[in-house]
Amino acid sequence: MNGTARIACVDCLPELPGTAPDGRLSLARFGEITVDRTRPDTFERYLHELGEDDVLAAVFVGGGAFAAPDAVRKLRGHKKFAKTRAYVVGEGSGGRVPGWAETLDVEDILAPSAFEGYGFADRAEIGMRAYHSLVQDENYTDYYLDMTYNKIFDWFETTRWDWKELDLDHMRPEMLDAEEIDFLTEAAIIEFGTLPGAHNFLREWEGETSFSSWALMWGAEEARHSLVQARCLDRLGVKVRSKHALYKREPYPIGDTRAGTLMMNIISECRAAELYKALAADTTEPVVKRVWKLLGRDESRHARAFYVFTQELCDGSRAGKVAALKMAYVWLADRSEGLKHPAGHFYPHSSSAQGIRRIEAVEAGATDAADEKVLSMVRRLVEDDSIESSRDIKRKLRTLI
Repeated sequence: MNGTARIACVDCLPELPGTAPDGRLSLARFGEITVDRTRPDTFERYLHELGEDDVLAAVFVGGGAFAAPDAVRKLRGHKKFAKTRAYVVGEGSGGRVPGWAETLDVEDILAPSAFEGYGFADRAEIGMRAYHSLVQDENYTDYYLDMTYNKIFDWFETTRWDWKELDLDHMRPEMLDAEEIDFLTEAAIIEFGTLPGAHNFLREWEGETSFSSWALMWGAEEARHSLVQARCLDRLGVKVRSKHALYKREPYPIGDTRAGTLMMNIISECRAAELYKALAADTTEPVVKRVWKLLGRDESRHARAFYVFTQELCDGSRAGKVAALKMAYVWLADRSEGLKHPAGHFYPHSSSAQGIRRIEAVEAGATDAADEKVLSMVRRLVEDDSIESSRDIKRKLRTLI
């Protein structure tokens, strides 16, 4: 056997309507697959003889709801068939799901009548879809609550600020000078870059569940940043044009490595946090000061969460550490060309790059302070306390490549 999509029937279904004499079955979504038949006493050998490239999508096993079929136990005894979907065919369908079915990850217990007419082709199609939906990346967990997203959810949710904390109607416009209004405008425009960032996270993490779930929370929080600042500007009589959001509808290219993508976002969030902190310290208008403090706190929280997911990718992975270090070096090593914040790099047709440079003028050391925090995270990611500069990152890379 080699290199084909297969479904196995073990001691069940004497009739397989739609199946050709050679065991081929044509499915609308997946094309031609092979249906194999085997007895319970030869099933273990069958599993061992499957080719390295063969896809065993589903197994239909004779039995019932009263006891776990031995063939299902044998299937689950092989880690390589963890994705294979198991169906038990026999009496007892439609009743209470027995405990062994959950333990052995059985999809369903089906009555033989379910396969009448086009029933077998329909069930085979469902089994194939279930199999292909289980995209297992390096951080896959068997149980939902073991996902990193669920481990950080409580902390992230309970530190979220409430919109009711802000009373924009009590803004005092006379306390803001023209430069501060310009900073508020540029910050609102810069934050529209969240949208393509969210697009790309979901594209790059396609098929994954944990980080993708957190990316939705991150995107929802970040979307408030442009909104609240635009509403502040509205109180000042400044209207933010929709074009600034539309300029950033186009997702920038997907990253080559997830660890590298997350490192870039750690840097982005750390630098944004320091810039908002500097803006908040510089203004005397109480409502805008409060807004900038809250947004700076958000960016710090986001950096911390991105770090947790990056750590997950780097633990025990030389490739993950190399990818993270390479990205850190790109953004920390040379700022002479204005590559000070990723949000200002991907949209040359937008005003973001110039806006970031103007905001950075508020506090000359803000980017340096942010990068110190990034270096602290880098040290923990690669377990090397000697890293204190981009030069040290380059040295570390040489030892890993």
